[in-house]
Amino acid sequence: MKDGSQAYQRNGFSGLCPKERSDIGSVRATEIDILDLAENLKREAPGRSSGSIAAIIKKTKDVEVSERTVRRHLAKRGATYAELKGQARRAYGRFEKEAPNELWCGDMLYGPYIPDPKNPEKRRRTYLFSFIDDYSRLTPHGEFFFDESLPRLERTLRVAIEKRGLPKALYVDNGAVFISNQLDLICARLGIRRILATPGEPAGRGKIERFFKTVRRRFLVEVEVEGVASLAELNKCFIAWLEVDYHHRVHSETKQTPLERFIDSFTPHVPDPVTLYRAFLWEETRAVTKTATVSIAGNRYEVDSHLVGRKVALRFDPFDLSKIEVFFNGEPFGEAKPHVLKSFTHPSARKPIEEERPKTGIDYLAALKREHEASLYRQISFRELFKKEDKDV
Repeated sequence: MKDGSQAYQRNGFSGLCPKERSDIGSVRATEIDILDLAENLKREAPGRSSGSIAAIIKKTKDVEVSERTVRRHLAKRGATYAELKGQARRAYGRFEKEAPNELWCGDMLYGPYIPDPKNPEKRRRTYLFSFIDDYSRLTPHGEFFFDESLPRLERTLRVAIEKRGLPKALYVDNGAVFISNQLDLICARLGIRRILATPGEPAGRGKIERFFKTVRRRFLVEVEVEGVASLAELNKCFIAWLEVDYHHRVHSETKQTPLERFIDSFTPHVPDPVTLYRAFLWEETRAVTKTATVSIAGNRYEVDSHLVGRKVALRFDPFDLSKIEVFFNGEPFGEAKPHVLKSFTHPSARKPIEEERPKTGIDYLAALKREHEASLYRQISFRELFKKEDKDV
């Protein structure tokens, strides 16, 4: 109290305020030694983390220094792992293709939990597969599923092509379904270039990530508020939101709506249904037995006897194993005849669960659905338009 009284008598109320330290912003001599040691430890082994360096200093010098402090001062001294390894941060410029369908980016988003149709008392996670056109930001197709298997990705891609035409390239990450041999085959048959993202560099997927952020903020938030009773209802609501809301909102970068930018002076190439169907057939290699048979998923089939002892490629619809096409050296060799047919569906291609449409309606999402369904009657089919133009010619 005596010191406080004297300070008050000399300087009034300002004398009672705590004085600022004169060494703020500077480092004491003892601390400099510790920070020098931290830098030396990092340069000695660039892989050492800031936490490990702090622990070493505590153990050897009995000085407590926080991991955050070590990290901050290493950054100031240019002693980060990237800088020591010559991996300076890269500057990414804006990237955009020059026309629609030049490049589609695909990815998967973890969706909401909804009632399990097999057990309504439980809830199951959903997964959204989707593509986005790099130039227009239009989403050719997106769909929710109860699993993230290859057939779900295939369905999404096939419907996207049917709706918006054939892309020249697909940009995807390194997830199991995106690096599958089957997706490679599909792209090769359709003349699509598949591009895999570089691990650790998410910048190339910026547009699809931004779209997923929009899905979370503008669609899934409504699902959470209003509730969705089934997978079928979730997908109907999503397509309605996509076609009625998202595709008709002006994009902040392009200054156009995705739909306007996509259809502006552009005619998509839509493969005929047969070509598209055959492109998505699965393919597996089998050696023909001495009895001129091959097997798939527990089923046995008879093939041409001239193929005994040879390896053949079998192409099939994973949801219908009653029909198997045989190829040898890339040439068709007829169809395999079912001999023992135990299963009609490939074990890796479980059919998606079919659900009844719920009786209850939902507010905002229901309005979007009604508007979308009404717009379907006014929607122009590219394929029908081409047929009409051919007849006119």
